[in-house]
Amino acid sequence: MRFAIEKKELLQNVQHLVSVAPAKNASPILTNYLIHASAETGLVKITTSDLEITVVVEFSASVSDGGTIAVSARHFNEIINFMPDAMINFWRHEELLMIQCNKIDFNLLIADPTLFPVVPEVQLESAINLDAELFNRMISKTCFAVSTDVNRAVLTGVCWKIMKDSHLMAATDGRKVAEINILNSQILPTLPMNESDEASIFADGNETGLEKIIPVKTLAFLQKIFNSSCKEIKVLIERSKVVFVYDKYMVFSQVIEHKYPEYQKAFIADLPNQFTIDKETLRNAIRRVALVAPDENMRIRFELDSELFEVNTSNRDTGDAKENLDDYIFAGSHTGVSFNYKYMLSILEAIDSEKVIIKLGSSKDPMMIYNTSDRENEKITFLLMPLRS
Repeated sequence: MRFAIEKKELLQNVQHLVSVAPAKNASPILTNYLIHASAETGLVKITTSDLEITVVVEFSASVSDGGTIAVSARHFNEIINFMPDAMINFWRHEELLMIQCNKIDFNLLIADPTLFPVVPEVQLESAINLDAELFNRMISKTCFAVSTDVNRAVLTGVCWKIMKDSHLMAATDGRKVAEINILNSQILPTLPMNESDEASIFADGNETGLEKIIPVKTLAFLQKIFNSSCKEIKVLIERSKVVFVYDKYMVFSQVIEHKYPEYQKAFIADLPNQFTIDKETLRNAIRRVALVAPDENMRIRFELDSELFEVNTSNRDTGDAKENLDDYIFAGSHTGVSFNYKYMLSILEAIDSEKVIIKLGSSKDPMMIYNTSDRENEKITFLLMPLRS
């Protein structure tokens, strides 16, 4: 195997791959990239996997000899990062990958490429085409709300639900919920495939729609490779996996095999109190007051009515803080609610509008949080559960 490519071009294609390859794994081969070069096509293909997600990227290079090797992903990326902006030459010599750029030489030990998991062939005829910018936006509005608790696996992914004339993404960790609903959108094929075809996206479908829970690691990778110049993403939905084809990348993702919780039952549309306030004003006040908030629960509190809006906290170890806010619009009766300030800040970060609408009831009711206006054919909803006083 022998090929050459400019550092800048190579780095564009591999810089994010190392986030997929695990640093340690029960199967040591997965800490490697599988690199295949074809002299016939002039293409280099690099594959990385942790079994939950597999990524294949294919790009042009000057290939003089074809071949396949496996080499340490971490070392490969680190070496490329520190090379000068020039042509880098790669070739195999016995059990080494030789890497040469200007007067710099590295010799990396290679592993047995036959040990690397086989990447399945895919047929994209039944793939659905999505607007890549919109799909990236859906990810950004929900990913932050997933759980990091591996004991609650179903909450570590984002639920993507496709209905006949709409589709939505939602995530929750049990304390907060983020949902973006795309209305008047028909993305399913109009003609269903053979009912016996396991790969059919209708295989698990029913009258309420098709639902898949996608690991957050997969969606985070898709965010990393998002490129505003590449307008379309293809998605092939199968029974146990989802395949994304975007730009030069093919991303295979396992799905989380659980029924997603019925989080919408927690949504309360008719909460009696509501206020509207400048998002940055509220965010800055929360950040200031939170400087002395308790570490164990990150509690701060809203106390408000039409005359007073106070953000406060009390910490027996550090002291107290409060800030009174002006320039807000309130409707309802006096109320107060305590919450985890980091959760609130993460929701405010996902708000698009300059002002934010927050609906609330008693100290035990969830807060419903919205943009002052959504984009056409979009409905975005956030929920934050209170802390018990």
